Amino acid sequence: MASSRFSQIVDGYSNLVKSKLGISSEKDEEVFKARREICNACPEKTALDRCGICGCPLPAKTRSLSSNCPDKKW
Repeated sequence: MASSRFSQIVDGYSNLVKSKLGISSEKDEEVFKARREICNACPEKTALDRCGICGCPLPAKTRSLSSNCPDKKW
């Protein structure tokens, strides 16, 4: 399970870099934005921009298409 979560976070950071370079798809960006809005409003979000349930960094978790919200919000 830990290696799966690690690969999801690596994937998320990879997608973040692609976004910064302008090479991510518009559809993916819509998904990432919607996820991020949900997480930003979540009471479980920590001051360090992490998920308070699983501990993952939100900039990466919300950009990994293979990740799911542990609270099933997305």
